[in-house]
Order: sequence, then structure tokens, then C-alpha cells
Amino acid sequence: MAARPQQPGRPAPPQQSDCRLASESYLRAHPAVRLLLGGFLREVMLKRPENLLEFAAEYFTDPELPSKIQKQLEEPEQMD
Repeated sequence: MAARPQQPGRPAPPQQSDCRLASESYLRAHPAVRLLLGGFLREVMLKRPENLLEFAAEYFTDPELPSKIQKQLEEPEQMD
């Protein structure tokens, strides 16, 4: 069964709030996620590939990607 959309002005159900807090905590502890997804979205917007699935497969299997992300992690001023 699909979840009902949250109505404006009402607090999120407890399990939804717990999930959001856990997700936010995970993302703070793993800044590489933001770099990976942000870099991918930037490339998509710049290159506007015709075949997005193929582009994504190539992007995320680039053997240089881990070293690119590591370099960005070591230069925090570049993350914003």
C-alpha cells in the first residue's frame, strides 16, 4: 500500500521522521555521497546525454572516479 502524502502543517509520522534523521546522519558521515551525486548531476546538465542510462553506467564505472572523489574530499573548500 502506498504511503499517504504528508499534509502541510502536520508533523511527519514517527517512522518517517526516524528514517529522515538516519538518512541525514548517514549523509553527514559520508560526504562522498554528495560529491558522487553532485558530480553526476553536474555532468548530466552540462552534457545532456541522449541515453541517460548508458551515460550513468559509464560515469559510475569510470576507474578514475574513486581517486577524483578522494581528491575532492581532501580539498573541502571545493565541496561547496
